[in-house]
Amino acid sequence: MLSMNEIHLKIRAEYRQIQEEYENAKKNAEELMYASFPRIEEIDNEISALAIESAKRVLEEEITPEEAAEGMQEKARVLREEKNQIIKTNNIEEFKISYKCENCSDTGFSKDGKKCGCYIKKIQSMLTLPGEKGENAILKKCNFENFNLDYYSKEIDAEIGISPRDIMRAVLANCKKFSNGFSGENSGNILLCGPSGLGKTHIAASIANEVMAKGYLVIYKSSYKLFQFLEDYKFGRVDRNIYSVVYDAIYDADLLVVDDFGTEFITSYTQSVLFDLLSTRIASDKSTVISTNLTLDNILDIYQERVMSRLKNEFNVLRFAGEDVRALKNK
Repeated sequence: MLSMNEIHLKIRAEYRQIQEEYENAKKNAEELMYASFPRIEEIDNEISALAIESAKRVLEEEITPEEAAEGMQEKARVLREEKNQIIKTNNIEEFKISYKCENCSDTGFSKDGKKCGCYIKKIQSMLTLPGEKGENAILKKCNFENFNLDYYSKEIDAEIGISPRDIMRAVLANCKKFSNGFSGENSGNILLCGPSGLGKTHIAASIANEVMAKGYLVIYKSSYKLFQFLEDYKFGRVDRNIYSVVYDAIYDADLLVVDDFGTEFITSYTQSVLFDLLSTRIASDKSTVISTNLTLDNILDIYQERVMSRLKNEFNVLRFAGEDVRALKNK
């Protein structure tokens, strides 16, 4: 596996190649058009020469800079109108680039200079664990827009005085607010908990996608694979030279999303590494989102009190409600 610096160099080289392909395609299209309609080439050359001509006249004090700008704009307008008329009369299809990412025009960077979400996704796809495949597939299909509240009952629960749908609407609103306001520092942490099949993985993946789209580095891993990797890394069962960049990213990423917490094999090392991971990320203001089928009491039965303390005091606990959505979909 490449180092993080090598990953950046590789990705930027990919974007440069894409830009070169666009430029070559544009050049080829222009050459074909010029060959059929020489006057269009003459017009384009005349427009390009206007700035040089105007600058020369200003330097020779024939005209003022204001007069030069005004005259250049008027001449360019007349030439563009002539070109457009030729194109319209002859039904010429002008070359248009179909970008894969409209946000950054396939440069990797948005207008504000930040890394685009597509750049971050490229990084994320290269930070894979040994044998990992499923996580990327989950990220591709889950977003807030296709999370359907219709699967949650509108009937009021007599014990709590609110319906599962209203509970889930509030959960959804909280997670959208977290994602929209994510700033990379002091953005908080979320614990999604509730029985299996209520959409926790969908929401966790949706948060990951939204934050990635804002240009932040997100590591999304299942709990079982995450802690298996951390243990294998600790005891040298994977090549540290290859996977050190993944290990570092788990601690340093702007957002770590741990899905299906509680399915990992519990060992004394798992106990200590979870506490260390949570404490390190909290101390450095890095956000973490955890989804689990466990209740807080279940977590306390499995993990030590100090882990529970981190979750209770540092995480916004969002409890899911309703019937098993997967079962309802199958019906």
